[in-house]
Amino acid sequence: MTNSIRTGACLLLDVLTDLGVDYLFGHTGGAVIPIHVELNKRLRRGAAVPKFILCRQEGGAGHAAEGYARVSGRVGVALATSGPGATNLATPIADAYKDSLPTLFITGQVPSGAIGTDAFQEVDTVGFTRPISKHNYLVKDVRDLEWVLREAHALALHGRPGPVVVDICKDAQLATVESQNPPRTRHREVIPFDSVRAAAILDALASASRPVVKAGGGVIHAGVAPALAAFAERFDVPVTTTFNALGTLPFETPYNLGMPGMHGTIPANYALRDADLILTLGGRFDDRVAVRGFAADKRIAHVDIDPSEIDKMIATDLSLVAGLDDFLEYALASGRTARHPDWLSQVGEWREQMPKPYGVSEYIKPQAVVELLSELTQGDATLVTGVGQHQMWAAQYYRFQRPRQWVSSGGLGTMGFGLPAAIGAWFADPSRPVVLIDGDGSFQMNLQELGTVVANRIPLKMFVLNNSFLGMVRQWEDMMDGGHHYETCLARVADCDADCTELDQTCRRQIPNLTGLKYVYQRLATLRIKEPAELREQLAAALAEPGPMLVDVWIDKAENVIPMVRPGHTLAQMIEA
Repeated sequence: MTNSIRTGACLLLDVLTDLGVDYLFGHTGGAVIPIHVELNKRLRRGAAVPKFILCRQEGGAGHAAEGYARVSGRVGVALATSGPGATNLATPIADAYKDSLPTLFITGQVPSGAIGTDAFQEVDTVGFTRPISKHNYLVKDVRDLEWVLREAHALALHGRPGPVVVDICKDAQLATVESQNPPRTRHREVIPFDSVRAAAILDALASASRPVVKAGGGVIHAGVAPALAAFAERFDVPVTTTFNALGTLPFETPYNLGMPGMHGTIPANYALRDADLILTLGGRFDDRVAVRGFAADKRIAHVDIDPSEIDKMIATDLSLVAGLDDFLEYALASGRTARHPDWLSQVGEWREQMPKPYGVSEYIKPQAVVELLSELTQGDATLVTGVGQHQMWAAQYYRFQRPRQWVSSGGLGTMGFGLPAAIGAWFADPSRPVVLIDGDGSFQMNLQELGTVVANRIPLKMFVLNNSFLGMVRQWEDMMDGGHHYETCLARVADCDADCTELDQTCRRQIPNLTGLKYVYQRLATLRIKEPAELREQLAAALAEPGPMLVDVWIDKAENVIPMVRPGHTLAQMIEA
C-alpha cells in the first residue's frame, strides 16, 4: 500500500484490495460517488482493484454477495448508497445473519455534520441493522476507516461467520488521510478446548444404541466435511445434514440420511424420531427441525463455536463450546471407535425411501425435473434456488456431492434470493455450471437481475418450475382454508371468481410470459417445456446452451411437497402421502 496522502475513498479501495476482495456487488448513488470516482480512476490506469458488478437493485447486490460467500467461503462484499440504498440491503443483511454467512455490507452516509437533521437520503443505518448484523460501524472520521474495515472483514469471517455493516459518511470518503487512529482495544475471550467435555460426548456416542449426528451449516463453514465423513465411519453413526449443510456428505454415502425437519427425508426424520442420542454439530435447533417433542426420551449433545446457541432452544445433556475442527480432530485422534450394526441396518432400510418415490401423471412432475437435472449435471452443478415448493424439491431430489454446491435461503426464507445469489455463485466459481431452480413467484421478485446476467455474459441456466401459484402457501391453504386461493393464484385477474377454489390444470394464464423475456433482455435464450415425454431432451438442450438460458417448465399444479410435518406436530405424525 502507498504511503502518499490519500482520500478515504482511496484508502477504502487500498484496504479491500489488500484484503483480497475481488468483487464488489452493488449499485451507485450520491453518498458513494467518491468511491466510484476513485474506482473508475484506477480502472482507467489499469491498477489492481476489486471488480464492481453493477446489479439492478441493492437487494440483488446483497444476495449476490451472499451467493459469492456461500460458494467461495470468502467474504462477499456489497456496496450501496445511503437511505434507500441502505434500506434495500436490510433483507440480504438479515438473510446472511440467519444463515451465518461471511459478508461485508458497505454503505454511504450523509456528511457527518448532517447526521440527525433528516438530510436527503439520511437513515440511521447503524440503528436499523444492529439486530440483524454480527456487528456494525459508523465511520465519521477518516482516521478510523482503515482499522474499521480490517476489523469488519475479520469479524465477518472468523468464529461464527456473519454480516458486518460499515456505514461511511461522505465527508470521510472525501477527506485526506494524514494520520491513523489506533484500533480500539477489544477483549476477546478465548475458550480453551475442554477435552473432558469432548470425551464425555464421545463416551455417550459409543454407549448409545441409536445415535444420530445432526450436522449443521457450521460443518461447511469450518471446512471439516472430510473429517465428519471419517467421524461417521469411525463411530458408525448416521448423519442428518440440515438445510444449510446439504452437500456435506455425498448423496450415496451410507451414513448420509439427508435433510431433517418439516420437509425432511423419511430416513432423517425416522432416525431423529427413534434416536436415543442426538449429537448436533455446528447447527441451531430451529423450529423447522426441532419440532414438538423433538428431545423427548433422548439425550441431546451439542458442539458449537457460538456459546449463545447452547441451551438456547433445546436443553442439552452434554455440550462443548469449540470449533468443529478442534472437536473432530480430537475425536479422530482419540483412538475411540463404536459399532451400531442393528441401528445401521434399520437406517439402511429407511434409506431406500431417499428420495421418496413419486407418482406419474399427464403433467410434468417437479421431482422429475430435479432428478433429471441432477443426472444431466452428474450431481456436480452449483445448485441455487429461490424459496418455496421448488426449493424443497431441489433439496430432496438433487444428489449433492460436495460442500458449497447448495445455495439457498434457509433461516429467513427470502423469496427472490435465487437469481441474484446465482450471479454471486458464478463469480465465486465460474469453472462449474451454475443451475438456478426457481418458482414462478420467487423468480419475479428480483427479475430485474436478468439485466446483470446478460450484461456480464453469465452462462446461467435458469429453470422456473411454473405452477401459476405461490405453491407453498397454496399447499397450506388447501390444508387450512378449504382451498381458497385468494392470495396465491398468480394467474388471477380482476374478473376471476372471488370464491374460486378450483385447481384447474388447464388455466395457464401467464403473468408474465417468461419466454417473452428474450425480447426484453437481449442475449437471453428462452424455452418452454410442457410435455413429460420431451422433458429429458429439452433439459439437456437447455444445459448445452452456451449463454444464459431461461426455461419455463409447466409442472403439475396440484403437486405438494411431501413428506411434511405440520406445525405443532411431532416427527411421528409426519405426512408421507
